[in-house]
Amino acid sequence: MRDYSSISPSAKGLLLMKSLTDIPFAADAAKIIWDGPASTTLDKNNETDETFLKRLIHFEARYKSINNLLENLGGRNILEMSSGFSFRGLQMAITNQDVTYVDTDLPGVIETKSSLIDQLVTEQSLNLKGELMLMPLNVLDEESFINTIARLPAGPVNIVNEGLLMYLDTAEKIQLCRIIRKVLNQRGGYWITADIYIKKDYAISKNDQFSHFLESHKIEEKKFDSYEQAEAFFAGQGLKLFKKADPVFRQLSSLKYIPQYALEELAIQARKIGSIRESWALTVQ
Repeated sequence: MRDYSSISPSAKGLLLMKSLTDIPFAADAAKIIWDGPASTTLDKNNETDETFLKRLIHFEARYKSINNLLENLGGRNILEMSSGFSFRGLQMAITNQDVTYVDTDLPGVIETKSSLIDQLVTEQSLNLKGELMLMPLNVLDEESFINTIARLPAGPVNIVNEGLLMYLDTAEKIQLCRIIRKVLNQRGGYWITADIYIKKDYAISKNDQFSHFLESHKIEEKKFDSYEQAEAFFAGQGLKLFKKADPVFRQLSSLKYIPQYALEELAIQARKIGSIRESWALTVQ
């Protein structure tokens, strides 16, 4: 059995969090990595666990918002950028015989993920109806990006990502937009991104590993100033907002961990803070 100890703590933590939801294959992959059931104990009266639950809801909603846009927009050709240990491509290849899904990330992630998927397919006797390809890709390398897109059949392409833009500075965002605009001009399709994060002045826990990770990567300062500024930024790169994801709150399996009184408190907090993220489908102007 492969040694998965090389997986970064942040990737492991996100997968463990998702394993508590009904996101396909998250729990199965977590069991393989931890060589047994992965679990966590949630104390509803503990502030740390309250922060964890908020993040759990956030990341499940982010994942499902991408699915919402894919379902609304359709499309047979999909390239997911920086997919990490998300198994959306595997799920789509199992359920959709028409799909060709290219799952990409940096070489080390893809190598580990390929091993994980091979193990999942073997242990669960999965039958892939569509085509799934796992390929290494630096999304800022235009030549590699174009060559990877060329692996997809003719026709429009949907380019997907969640958890990428907030790691890029402005120059890198512009470079990525330029590459994607070129692809969409040539092929048609949409860029579906869950990363329309905006800056907010609100108190968050800074004493846990995840908070330190965000701070070390200067995530907050790399967010957009507002949704209006985000739309103007993309317009400046020749891209326009086509559609926003529909609300997915009622689809969240993670709500089962939260008692009714706490849900009401979270709703009050959310109204006070306001929206911090949206998922958009962009296309060329």
